[in-house]
Amino acid sequence: MLKLYGQARSRASRSLWMLEEIGLAYEHVPIRPYTESRSAEYLRINPNGHIPSLEDDGFVLWESLAINMYLAESYARSPLWPTGAKHHARVYQWSLWSANEIEPRIVRIAKGLHEKSSGPAAVAAELEQLSSALRILENSLNDRYLLGDDFTVADLNLASTLREPGEDGVSGIAPIDLASFPNVGRWLDRCSARPANRRVASMAD
Repeated sequence: MLKLYGQARSRASRSLWMLEEIGLAYEHVPIRPYTESRSAEYLRINPNGHIPSLEDDGFVLWESLAINMYLAESYARSPLWPTGAKHHARVYQWSLWSANEIEPRIVRIAKGLHEKSSGPAAVAAELEQLSSALRILENSLNDRYLLGDDFTVADLNLASTLREPGEDGVSGIAPIDLASFPNVGRWLDRCSARPANRRVASMAD
């Protein structure tokens, strides 16, 4: 049986969402970050001490977006895992874009707002950079999903990064006014409303 380590109120929510979309039986081990994830037992699974991690019949994988693409390729049907090298390339493109252009800025904004150590100017600069990235996403959607008419793992990876629940339950996208990005707002709402995502959200309550 597939086994996913990590609390739902963390990056593990991304991979829990993927598992729920696929619909296979799995075991959820709600390892807490920074404490249980640093135990000797868990470090044998993930030497980084981070969550999530996946076990699949002796195969161990970490990094949430990599886990999701592995699960999609191994177990999902089209259109969640689309067919063809060009569609796969688009999945990789948007997943890596999410990791490089979106997540670091959300983390820095949240950290700056929480700690108030960076100052308002630094937070404002990060918000401006995030807005520029969201403008790219806005122009790529046009009331569709990232790869066209169907929801795929590319949408799941990016949407789960934008609306990942933090330890306080607050969405990472909170500082951005999505009124300026109507395509993004509609797309994000459609993704978030999927039953699989709602089931994961209930785990984090």
